Amino acid sequence: MNSWSNRQIRIVYSLAALATFLVCTYHIIDIMVIKTTSNDQCGWVRTEAGRRGLIIRDVMQGGVTDRAGVKDGDTLLEINGRAVSLGTAPDILNGMKRGDTATYLIARGARQFTAKIEILKLFDVFSLSLYLLGFAFLLVGYIVVVTKPEGYIQRMFGRYGILTMLVFGLYVPNLSHDPVWKIVLLLSAFVIGRVFAPPILLRFFLHFPARQPVTHRKWLTPVLYLISIVGTAVLFVASWLNTTLGQFTFALPIICFVMGLGFFAQGYKRYVEKERRTQLRVVRVGVGTGVLVFTYIAVLTEVKPFAIVSQPALILPVVLILITPLTFGYAIFRYRLMDIDLIFERSLIYGMVTATLAAIYVGVVFGIGTIIGMLIGNADSKMLNIAAFIIIAFVFDPVKRRMQESIDRIFYRERHQYQKALLEFSQELPRLINLEQIMNSIVQRISSTMHVDKMAAILCDESRGCSSVERNIDKSCCEFTQAGHGLIERLRVTRTAQTLYFLTEERDAANFDPSDLDKILRSGIVLAVPMLIQDRLIGLITVGPKLSGKVYSQEDIDLLTTVASQAAIAIENSRLHQSELEKQKIEEELAMARRIQQGLLPKTNPTIEHLDIAGISIPALSVGGDYYDFIRLGPRQILVVVADVSGKGMSAALYMSKIQGMIQLAAAMYRTPKEMLIHVNRLLYDGIERKSFITMILGLFDLDRRSVRLCRAGHNKALVGTDRRIEFLDSHGMGLGLERGPLFEETLEEIEYPLNPETLVVFYSDGLPETMNERQEELGEQAIRALIQSHRASPASEIQNGLIETARHFQGEAEQHDDITIVVVRSC
Repeated sequence: MNSWSNRQIRIVYSLAALATFLVCTYHIIDIMVIKTTSNDQCGWVRTEAGRRGLIIRDVMQGGVTDRAGVKDGDTLLEINGRAVSLGTAPDILNGMKRGDTATYLIARGARQFTAKIEILKLFDVFSLSLYLLGFAFLLVGYIVVVTKPEGYIQRMFGRYGILTMLVFGLYVPNLSHDPVWKIVLLLSAFVIGRVFAPPILLRFFLHFPARQPVTHRKWLTPVLYLISIVGTAVLFVASWLNTTLGQFTFALPIICFVMGLGFFAQGYKRYVEKERRTQLRVVRVGVGTGVLVFTYIAVLTEVKPFAIVSQPALILPVVLILITPLTFGYAIFRYRLMDIDLIFERSLIYGMVTATLAAIYVGVVFGIGTIIGMLIGNADSKMLNIAAFIIIAFVFDPVKRRMQESIDRIFYRERHQYQKALLEFSQELPRLINLEQIMNSIVQRISSTMHVDKMAAILCDESRGCSSVERNIDKSCCEFTQAGHGLIERLRVTRTAQTLYFLTEERDAANFDPSDLDKILRSGIVLAVPMLIQDRLIGLITVGPKLSGKVYSQEDIDLLTTVASQAAIAIENSRLHQSELEKQKIEEELAMARRIQQGLLPKTNPTIEHLDIAGISIPALSVGGDYYDFIRLGPRQILVVVADVSGKGMSAALYMSKIQGMIQLAAAMYRTPKEMLIHVNRLLYDGIERKSFITMILGLFDLDRRSVRLCRAGHNKALVGTDRRIEFLDSHGMGLGLERGPLFEETLEEIEYPLNPETLVVFYSDGLPETMNERQEELGEQAIRALIQSHRASPASEIQNGLIETARHFQGEAEQHDDITIVVVRSC
């Protein structure tokens, strides 16, 4: 049933309890009303072998048999002319009505005579007491299991109550002259009770009041069921053979019941803490009473085997057996599941006072309305009286409400305090933004309202673990495990409050995380309530015992659940607020980084004779990893630099600033782009993360030599036009930072082009050809080449703007996913 919902468990137990109650109630009515046992106020035993009849014993002095002249030791030969045995004699008498006269043929020595015996009907105190015993356990067990269906020991007690009702309610089944369906029904119920009740009974008392070590033995349950099955089989065989062994097996449930009470006494003495013994003292009284009653029955059966028919008064003490289930019920209600004083004191007295107030209110309204009608001389006018009643009702309604509120505060003071505290807490929460303030408020409110000395508010995070604000609990006891079978996982699965009073006694305590179990026991918490946001567990509230000693009622749990729900919303809002602040701070930092980065890029396009230059960089984020620069090496020399750092964002921007310093230093030291790149690679290799690299292309425009030297280190191929055609730069080279030196130098290639009046060079980063539209299609390098070819004679700025507009038009509503950098240089 661990995988069943609470609703499913309640339905199953309700149906089983109802069916058991109906079968046993039908049976007790049958044997006490419909087929009442006849009584002749004497007992019968078998005669010696070979002799017929029954020996009469224990004739009740002054009874109907004694008045008919029958004595102890006489032999009963016939009843109403029919031969008798232990099997037939009861059937003959039970077939007669109250007040009928039975004719007994009696043998006394050699003489025979007849006696007229008046038939009485027996009030079976023993059977009724057993029925009431079973019913009391059934009722208590049912209430326990429907109150907390998820508890293992509660479900066990519920099963125990149902099966106890079957055992004791059908203890003496009378199936004579019954139809087949009734025999099958009662025998089936009887067998179920006989087979399953003794093991359940013994296992329950091995778990309650404390779980005993023997319950950890895997063989225990199968052995108990095997003994019960064998005992039931022996009972039927022995009854069929009419042997004395049948009497022993018939008493097996009572023997097991007494053994269970013995286990209870042992567990109470050896395993129950002194603090809990006070709560279980009343159960100890009930258990002791039960043991004494069954001991009395055993002694009475041995000394007075026919007491039930000859001296019924001796059976009356059996009624005291009802003390046992009543003490169980009281202890469970009082100390485990609900405050019984709330049910009787509040509900009953509050109802009486409220009814009195309502009667007074109706009387006042009716009386004043009648007086007003009489004063104005229209006492017979029904409409006027009704109008007067309505007016008076409106006038006196505020007074009635105030009186009702006063009564509520008197009888439901705790509820009133809870509602007031909850209202104040709900008004306070929206003003709290700081997470620690919210947690402190939760602890303070609950501890002061519910008078709890130990409690903690704990937040759970699978990555960061638990954080808490606690009161009189060690912080280490609030760090629960996130996985496995711990407290957090139980709250995440059940999404309901979990009582922890008897966690160590539950069956699944062995599967409970040992670390969490130790923390629960050391901290002394007895209740855990989850804090949920849309079925997502974000934390929990744990509380220790009330200072008053009372157990948490359902009203307490409802209050804590409401507080936990409101607190969860406030905590989530606080986290969102904090996240928004952090996001705002990051955005401010990124904005500052963007301003710094923009300051590193050229502010204007350079002006140099015979060259038309335009450059731009558009980051995908606030800051990007693309870099371009114009470095003047002389009056008629300029170095164009375009680079792309792998990735984007802040880390790429930091590498970009580092590259700027390196390339400016290399440009001052070396004469050719290839030498510059070799130097930068050596410096960069030891200072860059292995997962990062940089692509770069350099173009040295020398007007004195009328040439441009281009060298690319893994960067996009520049588009070069020295005549009417536009071609991609056909050179090799690998990215900076990927290899220390030899391989990089071998693959690096520098190409020189003549610088004619119509020479055009277009540098760009991979963000331009990889521009994507909504269909995840890329712009591509051929589209760029075609655009440049069509604008071959246009100024550099127009070519640059045309490329940007083309990319944006192609992109459409899609987001820019990479930085775009474009530098256009043309000679004129």
